[in-house]
Amino acid sequence: MKINKSYKLVLHKKGFGGSDDELVVNPKVFPQVGLRDIIEIAHPTDEYSPLLLQVKSLKEDLQKDSISVDQTVAQAFKLRAYQDVIVNIVDPKDVTLDLVELTFKDQYIGRGDMWRLKKSLVSTCAYVTQKVEFAGIRFCEIFTYI
Repeated sequence: MKINKSYKLVLHKKGFGGSDDELVVNPKVFPQVGLRDIIEIAHPTDEYSPLLLQVKSLKEDLQKDSISVDQTVAQAFKLRAYQDVIVNIVDPKDVTLDLVELTFKDQYIGRGDMWRLKKSLVSTCAYVTQKVEFAGIRFCEIFTYI
């Protein structure tokens, strides 16, 4: 679904508004966006890949015509604060991976913890440099190998 409108990109730190969400969306500004939707964010003139994030919660405490992204995520995707960005809702079928391989080094993870980690990662968005945490423990950081 194309929204085709520019919004101001605001950056926030982890813990903003009492949550650790990487994406903060105001439901009054984005009435067509629901929980678990995937949002594409990109600067209109940049050649960098757009950022895809999943809406985990909706908060009405954002300023008008803006969208907020965690500053470490924005830095990894070269998104600049207070610049105009194009925001679109993406069909999950278009961006879903069939297989993700996780490798762990110098860390013991029991079968039960591995199963719980897998269940927590299903139907979520992952990005390079993301730190995967589960039950208050940092399990891994996502890298790409080509």
